[in-house]
Amino acid sequence: MRFLHVVNVRWYNATAWYAVNLSKILKDYGHDVIVLGLPGTPPMDKAGQYHLETAEFDLNTNNPVKVFLNILKVNKLLKRFNPDVVNCHRGEFFWYFAFKKVLNKKSFKLIRTRGDIREPKKGFFNYFIHSVCDRIITSAEIIKNKYVENLGVSPSKISVVYGGVDDKKFIYSEKGRAKVREEMGFGEKDYVVGIVGRFDYVKGHENLIKAVGKLYYAKGMENIRLVLIGYETNLSNEDIKNLLKENGIEEISVITGYRDDIADCLSALDLGVVASTGSEAVCRVAFEIMAEGIPVVASDVGVLPEIIPEENIYSKNDIDGLADKIMHHSDKTFLFSEKKFYEDYMKAVNNNV
Repeated sequence: MRFLHVVNVRWYNATAWYAVNLSKILKDYGHDVIVLGLPGTPPMDKAGQYHLETAEFDLNTNNPVKVFLNILKVNKLLKRFNPDVVNCHRGEFFWYFAFKKVLNKKSFKLIRTRGDIREPKKGFFNYFIHSVCDRIITSAEIIKNKYVENLGVSPSKISVVYGGVDDKKFIYSEKGRAKVREEMGFGEKDYVVGIVGRFDYVKGHENLIKAVGKLYYAKGMENIRLVLIGYETNLSNEDIKNLLKENGIEEISVITGYRDDIADCLSALDLGVVASTGSEAVCRVAFEIMAEGIPVVASDVGVLPEIIPEENIYSKNDIDGLADKIMHHSDKTFLFSEKKFYEDYMKAVNNNV
């Protein structure tokens, strides 16, 4: 089949990862794929790294002249590629593909995918363009429910398709575990808790640091260690170091910075924590950690309660609850592989309800 994935996202966020990774997987399974996005943006760079064919148009512009030129370019692309499926991952310019469907219902199958925790906007226009598309795909049940509530879309028209990761890359390695633990100064008797992701308030680093401090001092868990795998964004390394110092755990904690050997770093963990206080429409990190068989404790934010064992979920911002889950949790994990991602996606695409 021929797929045109419209990924007009400015940053390589969760929405972009979901879309570009899906495009790569489709190509790996023998489909023809073009990724259409914004000029010079990280999602287009990543698509290029995957050797995907790309087209770059300024689809998010409000300039009438540029909008008209985009229409001409898109028409030319559609005529040349003749896609079986057009999958829009953002709302901008989705309207035009819906308009094309109104003109010719048999032209292509139109899919609207949403991997964004923000609610779809209410209103007749948004209702109309979503009624025209053949299927809506969401990355979480919680997003599906908002389509039903806000736009009155029939649940039968919406498929929930969780993301998936390469389980041949994210595979537990005893050798990698030993290497990383030695580098970080941790022994086999240490209990290593890790958080992965950019340093940002919404990722809940402060809550995890407080919980680890509580376990170390108040609960006597002297073998606990903390690894923060990530990089500076809204929080700097200095901000993180200050939080560690304030909670008295700087000596048992390691900030790694960006790592190329992320799979080995995950193997070094005894427990992964997703402490987010907001967002989490996709949560690639949880998929990666669990792919290695490492259990995950997570807040009750976004998609997390849908993909993490129920007994490992705590209420966001509940420091005591997080500390308790670190001590008492299930070792059960769920595998969200690229194969499952592909199969679930194709099932949704081929669903004619």
